[in-house]
Amino acid sequence: MLKWGAILGIIGFLGGFVGPVIFTPEANQGPLLGIFITGPLGFVLGLIVGFVLRLLPERR
Repeated sequence: MLKWGAILGIIGFLGGFVGPVIFTPEANQGPLLGIFITGPLGFVLGLIVGFVLRLLPERR
């Protein structure tokens, strides 16, 4: 579960941190989106995905 949380949290953080810097470089509060919104939401979504995948039967 934590693996998925870390993966999606990092993706969300980078998307929210780097995206506003690329698209609107004059906005000085753009990176806060990644720090406070998309990073934590990505982490929570990753925990949910990891939990659901753990509940599914294992395929071989």
